[in-house]
Amino acid sequence: MIVRKYRLPPLDQLHTFEAVARHLSFTLAAGELFLTQSAVSRQIKSLEEELDLRLFHRRHRAIELTAAGQSLFEAVTRGLGEIGSCLAALGAGAKAPQITVSASVAFAWFWLMPRLERFSALQPEIDLRVLATDQPVMPGTGEVDVAIIFGSGQWEGLVARLLFGEKVYPVCSPVYLSNHPSLLRAEDLLDQTLLHLEYGKPAFGGVDWRTWLLKQGVNGQPVRRGLRFNAYPLVLQAAEAGHGVALGWSYVTDPLLAEGRLVCPVNRVVETRDGYYLCTSKDAAQSPGILAFLNWIIAEAAGPEALRMTAGNATHAE
Repeated sequence: MIVRKYRLPPLDQLHTFEAVARHLSFTLAAGELFLTQSAVSRQIKSLEEELDLRLFHRRHRAIELTAAGQSLFEAVTRGLGEIGSCLAALGAGAKAPQITVSASVAFAWFWLMPRLERFSALQPEIDLRVLATDQPVMPGTGEVDVAIIFGSGQWEGLVARLLFGEKVYPVCSPVYLSNHPSLLRAEDLLDQTLLHLEYGKPAFGGVDWRTWLLKQGVNGQPVRRGLRFNAYPLVLQAAEAGHGVALGWSYVTDPLLAEGRLVCPVNRVVETRDGYYLCTSKDAAQSPGILAFLNWIIAEAAGPEALRMTAGNATHAE
């Protein structure tokens, strides 16, 4: 009997490589995989050493695939696609329903993930998959069943339910505020180090520092050079570390203020007409498993009282 062996690098390294190559960003791949950027960099370095190949060109502010990297990316994508199709076919007859939910990296990281244990306790038979991406993925395409999408709520062919509106205010660390006692009014922010988000507006939010300041009647230019990031978790990490003042979206930063990790130096809130909507295709909204998830997440957004009612209904249904 002939035994065929495949000499492959560790599969977790190939998985990480695929994410980095798809995004052409260590930061975005780290956010999708829920790893640190340094962990992603180490895995890519280990893979390159394992293969004795250079897979990426490291530029000043970007990375590019080498010819070898492009070939490997195409092969890995084909392989993962075939594996995914096979597993989908094998699991098509399984009794446990699977739901794929997409959301922005910030929404998935800060709002959804801390609550998923409660959903699993209520619906242990549902297999939930979370796709964190700052490029909106619309339900009904076959890739996702449910999507949390930022916008007006008007998307053709989708059923959209408002979770909460957009509320934005400045945040910084308590240490930063104590070191800048002159920070009292909105116009005082022009003399501070401002932390900017430069990626993800289609999925995340429509307010930047210029918009927020203009809403306060402040139209001057910042005196200091700011810091710019392409992922919101990095913005908040910099704010907590005392590097400057960030814009806080209430659904993310309200709990951080309650814990004392951040403070609001200027108590002025900008509210827009847009919001965060729970979206499904019209057909998917009729699925019992998806309906259970929709009811749960709407109750989570509504608060503790609605959550107790949802738990009570689930117990009664059993």
